[in-house]
Amino acid sequence: MKPYVGDPLPEWQAAIKQHFDLVTNPEGHWRKLVGLALLAHARHEVGSAELSEMLELADAAKLWALIEWEEAEAIGLLKGETVNPDDVSFFRNRDR
Repeated sequence: MKPYVGDPLPEWQAAIKQHFDLVTNPEGHWRKLVGLALLAHARHEVGSAELSEMLELADAAKLWALIEWEEAEAIGLLKGETVNPDDVSFFRNRDR
């Protein structure tokens, strides 16, 4: 998360759609989503009910990303290397 966030709600809405970031760094992206949700609540942009929904969605997104990661490893898409989120070469080339 950026050190200064002008409006956390649109940032959270954009971050929840960043599937690549979720899959390559589930824990880090989950922390970002939770931080933005809590900041939106602290700034009274969302109420308690909305905060609860945002946190549940963040948890669900993290679980989805972990399942995607496990499935990618199981079918051999990954080389078994540590993933750098800025480098997508960890996926094997597939002839189609």
